[in-house]
Amino acid sequence: MIVKDTIYYVGGGKGGVGKSMVSLTLIQYLIDKYGESKTINLIETDESNPDVGRVYRGKIPVTNVILDEGEKGWILMSELIETSTSTLFVINSAARSNMGIRKHGRNFTAVLESGRVPYNLVTLWPMNRQKDSVNLLEDFLGYVTFGSVFPVRNCYFGDPGDFALYAKRLPESHILKSRVSNTLNFPALADIIADDFYTGGKTIPETVEGLGAFAGQSFLSWRNQVYSMFEEMEEFGNSGVGDD
Repeated sequence: MIVKDTIYYVGGGKGGVGKSMVSLTLIQYLIDKYGESKTINLIETDESNPDVGRVYRGKIPVTNVILDEGEKGWILMSELIETSTSTLFVINSAARSNMGIRKHGRNFTAVLESGRVPYNLVTLWPMNRQKDSVNLLEDFLGYVTFGSVFPVRNCYFGDPGDFALYAKRLPESHILKSRVSNTLNFPALADIIADDFYTGGKTIPETVEGLGAFAGQSFLSWRNQVYSMFEEMEEFGNSGVGDD
């Protein structure tokens, strides 16, 4: 099988865990890393609050697709990916997307495994410290059995050591032990800067331009920490052409 590029699925299964922040920073990381050599296409699946799509519309290709229990959105997304070249896809998932995954996740996995849509799949799963973040990940992995998986501890909710429920469950769960490539730590961002970035609906470069000198430097330091986090998954999710 010839692997063309990578699909990055930013999951979480519920609201309030940081999916949008991870998607926003991942898109900018890929833009900065690949420049014009790759097209970055955002697939925005959040119908009620398409905040990531609003930020990047007009800057990169943005495709709105509803990945619910109906087949239409899944078919449209697959056809888009199948007919694209030199493209990296970021799927920003909606809260409660688990119903669509339960209905169509196995078929999506089968398509990727068959090579008919010859892409790597890398799943990033932002988490808070609650038990349902882990339960939803285990449920997701029961239906999507292809690709690398990176749980992302959102350190806005505490230091990595505070995620005790996840730390306890990881060695106990067969599906987590067999599928998790590495656990990433998404650094916390000061609220006063986050308001300009996320609430303000801006990209990272746009946010830097609007901040004062110290706040701007602090934000750039945070961005560098986030980029370093993404680099930790390169050996598993690196894009490119290869034989399988």
